[in-house]
Amino acid sequence: MHKEQQRKRQSRKEKREKEKEKRQKRKKAEITRHVAAILQRQEFILKLARAMMMFGGPSHRFVAQIQSTGRVLDVDLSCMYLPDVMLISFEDRATGTSNVKFIRQASALNLEKLGEAHVLYWNVIHDNMSVSQASAALDVLMRKKPLYNFAQLVLIGGMCSASICSVSFSGSFIDCLISAPLGGLLVAIQLLSPRNELYGNVFEITISTLMSFLSAVLASTKHFCYPAVTSSSVVLILPGFIVLCGSLEICSRSLVAGAVRLCFALMYSLFLGFGLGIGAQLYESLVGKQLVGPEDYACLDSHDPLGPWWQQTPSLWWAFLTVPMYSLFLSMRLMAPWWKRELLFSIVVSSMGWVTNHFTSLKFPNQGDISAAVGAFVVGFVSNLYGRFFDGNAFVVMITGILFQVPSGLGSSGLLNFVYDQASGSSSSYESGFQTALQLISVAIGLTVGLGISLVVVHPIQSRRRAGGMFSL
Repeated sequence: MHKEQQRKRQSRKEKREKEKEKRQKRKKAEITRHVAAILQRQEFILKLARAMMMFGGPSHRFVAQIQSTGRVLDVDLSCMYLPDVMLISFEDRATGTSNVKFIRQASALNLEKLGEAHVLYWNVIHDNMSVSQASAALDVLMRKKPLYNFAQLVLIGGMCSASICSVSFSGSFIDCLISAPLGGLLVAIQLLSPRNELYGNVFEITISTLMSFLSAVLASTKHFCYPAVTSSSVVLILPGFIVLCGSLEICSRSLVAGAVRLCFALMYSLFLGFGLGIGAQLYESLVGKQLVGPEDYACLDSHDPLGPWWQQTPSLWWAFLTVPMYSLFLSMRLMAPWWKRELLFSIVVSSMGWVTNHFTSLKFPNQGDISAAVGAFVVGFVSNLYGRFFDGNAFVVMITGILFQVPSGLGSSGLLNFVYDQASGSSSSYESGFQTALQLISVAIGLTVGLGISLVVVHPIQSRRRAGGMFSL
């Protein structure tokens, strides 16, 4: 009898020990799964930050988007953004430790991939998709091939230069025709330059020198307008978007990133002006003749009002063709998918912004900041309405219209004035270059004000959830 009781007690003890071991194993498994889930969520946040930087998202909203994602995924983090650099600190309050991740990623605007990345981000913060699925989709997206191939991009670049020549720089029909191969050549060299890192550092100077020299050779025939051909051929490498991002970052109190961008844009415009001036001087040295029409900004000398139609200054009615045409090809140069409805909306919005800017500039001449602010307000208001009420992507729709608003800085007080001072040997040539940079900054400030007011009008009620999901300039 006593032995049976001992056996029962022993068996009960063994059962308790087995149950205790099972509970410990389950607890360890739960801890392992919890740690794995945290690491998976942290990995998704890192991939999302890299994708947004890689595809050229609105940099002044990076911090808000990453923090919004962290709140939804229950990840305690803090982050700091600098140009091409993101610092993310994952904090563990239980142990009082933090894990800092450093992301360095160059950016290039790609509207197709940026739109897809934003859809993944939106689905995750609204619990429509798991973190593992979104993380795998981001991996596929970052390895995806470009939408348009090399030949298509060269053709698109040529059409951008041809369509902007008449509407913005008073170019004739043959000026538009000759601008197309020059614009295509610029895009071809731009696409090939990353293969040689050393050449990539001097790409802007060398390509502006080449375009200025070729335009001077063409202008010597007195059939082509030097300012129109030069301006339209380099229009795709102007620093307007850099200045705009810098102004928006300063407006959103990202002082370090904004100041760095504005300083870089200032030096970038001086690089372009220096290259254009070297090209003009190179032509004069090799040919031994003066540059034809460096200050003929309205192309009055090269255009014959009594001559053939293809050499006359085109009527403003041509803007009904050239403005939507430039908007179309600029969107495609930014990798916008040609089959999506956003492309049509972006063309309409861009045309509305140009019309507003044009007639405002007639009312307020030589005040580019006012006309840019009014045009940016129209573009931002319509785009944000589309994004809020039609479940669209406001950034993809508005970016073409905003880049159309950003001034080229190539007018009478712009880079071509810098070229004229360089060619004439003036000691104040760099002063005109700084004036060009200041002109770009003043208009970017006008754009920032217009975009800010339009955003407040469309989203008057403050919401932390909406601010995190907002994808707009």
